[in-house]
Amino acid sequence: MDVSTYIALSGQLAREKQMDVLANNIANMSTPGFKAERMNFNEYLAAAVGSDPSSYVADAAHNRDMSQGPLSRTGNPLDLALNGDGWLSVTTPDGNTSYTRSGHFQLDTAGELVTSSGGILQGDGGAPIVVPLNAGEVTIAPDGTVSTRQGTIGHIPVVTFANEQAMTAEGSGLYTTTDASQPILTTQIVQGSIEEANIQPVLAMTRLMATAQEMTMAKNFSDAENNRIETAIQRLGKTV
Repeated sequence: MDVSTYIALSGQLAREKQMDVLANNIANMSTPGFKAERMNFNEYLAAAVGSDPSSYVADAAHNRDMSQGPLSRTGNPLDLALNGDGWLSVTTPDGNTSYTRSGHFQLDTAGELVTSSGGILQGDGGAPIVVPLNAGEVTIAPDGTVSTRQGTIGHIPVVTFANEQAMTAEGSGLYTTTDASQPILTTQIVQGSIEEANIQPVLAMTRLMATAQEMTMAKNFSDAENNRIETAIQRLGKTV
């Protein structure tokens, strides 16, 4: 296999990984608080065979678009959206702490605010927010103060991290990180709303189709080069 075929294959493999990222973004367009991911590519220059080095495509990494998605009004008093940077802390069923911007919560049998997957929303100090029985309507202020007609029952902190790109997606709108959390006071909690995924459907589909076309072009080039080499071998191998 000659250098040109290897170069085409490097581009094809890079686009295949980009397709996986784009497809995952599209699959999560309806996931509240989901952050789109993007591939980063580098040029890898191999040692020169002739006068010029060979230029390959290398997938360096992928990063996450941390921009805020649009806020959608639901009217459900237990739905929470963050207007600004930061994350809500959740205790997962296995006892670990994860972080989310998917603020669709409900009350469990113990009166705790939980996610649809059973994660418990953390208040100050990691304690759960517990709504007393027959306490009436739950009101959550922009600063995170949680109240009922019986008075204040807790406070929901918003946290951030020095390197949000190091966060790992765990599914169900949850992310984990080994970085220490830091409080952020400028973000407001919007009760009765949900933050939608920060993905533009038309743009995402356009990128997916363009990447698929680029993969096809790279494959066609590789096939053509393979046929050319095969034909050359067959002709050179013939005895006169």
